[in-house]
Amino acid sequence: MGKLADSRFVNTGKGALWRTVSVRGTPTVAPGAEANGLSVNKRLLSMTGAAVDPATIRQGDRIIVLVSGRSMQARSTALVVDDALPAGFEIETTLGADDAQNGPYRFLGELTGADVQESRDDRFIAAMDLEGNKPFALAYVARAVTPGEFFLPGAVAKDMYRPAITARSDAGRAVIAPGQ
Repeated sequence: MGKLADSRFVNTGKGALWRTVSVRGTPTVAPGAEANGLSVNKRLLSMTGAAVDPATIRQGDRIIVLVSGRSMQARSTALVVDDALPAGFEIETTLGADDAQNGPYRFLGELTGADVQESRDDRFIAAMDLEGNKPFALAYVARAVTPGEFFLPGAVAKDMYRPAITARSDAGRAVIAPGQ
């Protein structure tokens, strides 16, 4: 297979010469945080509301993942939030507005009532109509099930109908130590 630098194109005609170049590969580093009309942040909390260091999780630990952000648009946004789950974790349950207002998770503050909120095998998904530049907050409980060191993806928020309106939180690493 020749190198691209070895390729040579000669236009012997009078019309334009068009070419298409396709490049495939896997990124060597995760994309960084971004905010284009939206912001999004992801925090890991203990079941009592304390911050959790993702490098100090033990197998069997339950954590709350709080995904929050804000629209910077002065109009309604058909928002979807996609939080890919790191390997080694399973989602136990999603938390709703009632859990944070009347239940044991009052420390979370006000959670947004999503139109759709799903826990899938590999991610948490929520969809809602977000009015104006209001904030949003969504939460779910995950359990550390497999020891190891894993990539911790950033959460993504995006406008379903305007693809340029998007946000991504920072990615990181999570370490799950063997349980006792």
